[in-house]
Amino acid sequence: MNSAQETGSNDGTVRVLARGLRILKSFTPRNDWLSNGEIADIVGLPKPTVSRITAALTSIGYLTYEFASGRYRLAPPVLALGYMARVNLGIPAIARPLMQALANEHNALVVLAEQDGMSMVCDEVCHSNESIVSLRVHRGSRLTLPFSAAGRAYLGSLLPAERDKLCMEIATRFPQAWDQVSEGIKQATKEITERGFCVTMESLERGVNGVGVSIDLPNASNRYVLGCAAPAFHFTREHLEEVIGPAMLVVKLRIESSFNPALQPKPA
Repeated sequence: MNSAQETGSNDGTVRVLARGLRILKSFTPRNDWLSNGEIADIVGLPKPTVSRITAALTSIGYLTYEFASGRYRLAPPVLALGYMARVNLGIPAIARPLMQALANEHNALVVLAEQDGMSMVCDEVCHSNESIVSLRVHRGSRLTLPFSAAGRAYLGSLLPAERDKLCMEIATRFPQAWDQVSEGIKQATKEITERGFCVTMESLERGVNGVGVSIDLPNASNRYVLGCAAPAFHFTREHLEEVIGPAMLVVKLRIESSFNPALQPKPA
């Protein structure tokens, strides 16, 4: 086989692997049963392609198939991999007590998330002890990238070239909402640049407002963001800008200083 043939073969293998991983990531933390058609709708692939890949994933033990319903769910080997990755993540462990304190103080929902495709995956979620937030968000939940406070903060904190590339994909995936979304991203970028956090008003769910802030960590493989949300009557724009945003920046700095000694407060 010549080098051109080898390159073509490798490209095909990588493409199939990438699609297989997209299918595995389509399952929620509840690990509900999904049909090939449902998976195809989630990942945006043709149903015949999904059918071939789910059959292969089942044969190697990554998916379990239920004959009665014709549906799949994640098998134990995949769940074990996820658990091992979770155990070795230090950032959520550092962030959680700070997030919980913020959630309790402001009676809000606070999430730590990272980008995955068109979603922000919640690595850690803290509800206040007396939560009035209607969002049913838990660890592993996915928030739609261009609509959530966390997603807007992520987009607003990217370098222009990175943001433009991702925005092209967003425009393709959400064509009907793109005009509104693009304005929201521009505003989030402006707010992140000027004050370090961005405000969203009912962008993810009607009646829920929020704040997003990016966390900058040295040598981190992923960019993490914090999102804080509560009902609109509880989080007015003025309250978000004058109280919640600054409080989020304090948490951001405390998380960053845990990984960067240069940010630690100097002794008096």
